[in-house]
Amino acid sequence: MGGDWYKARKLPDDRLLVALGDARGHGLSAVTLMAKLRYALAGLAYTEQPVEQLAYWLNETACADGIESTATAVIASYHPERHLLRWVCAGHPCPALVRDGRATSLPFPDGGPGLPLGVLPGTRYTAAETSLRIGDIVLMYSDGLTERRDSDPDLDTRRFVEAAESALRSSDPGADREGLHAYAENLVARLDGPHRADDATLLALRRVEPPGGPRRH
Repeated sequence: MGGDWYKARKLPDDRLLVALGDARGHGLSAVTLMAKLRYALAGLAYTEQPVEQLAYWLNETACADGIESTATAVIASYHPERHLLRWVCAGHPCPALVRDGRATSLPFPDGGPGLPLGVLPGTRYTAAETSLRIGDIVLMYSDGLTERRDSDPDLDTRRFVEAAESALRSSDPGADREGLHAYAENLVARLDGPHRADDATLLALRRVEPPGGPRRH
């Protein structure tokens, strides 16, 4: 049993909440913390506060749970009217962007990634903003998908980006849900194997053409 968790939910103000996290450790303690954070975020998101505030509150929740209750996370909100993804990073691998046949790791917010959740009360988080075009795919993942013995985070990030790009050449994500699902499965297959010692999660988000074509403003 591991601590990976994710949440994707449309909010009343038409934003989309997308988050992925990894609670420390294994077993019942990791599962318990994972459930607390996941459901806390689901409720906090309905305050309609920005992702920076959601991360702050979630960190306070983890800190109140005890010194061993730490977790990493990426918490994002998609604003459809602006085609904008705003996201914060709490000690987690940053998302990757797939665009025009290329995959790149999104740059961390100003100041770098924030502290993992549960490390220090009162921690403030900074959001990064990414404009999305039609067809763009954003990939969020847990480090169980990329970690290898004696590897380092930078090498793990490069490994993921290279796999995300090479998977495009053998599995066109197309324009439908099935194509995106097949691409995600192809990507996971390239990274998974007997070397994996932790649970692994991949979340794929794609901007699509709205029903009826482009909207006029």
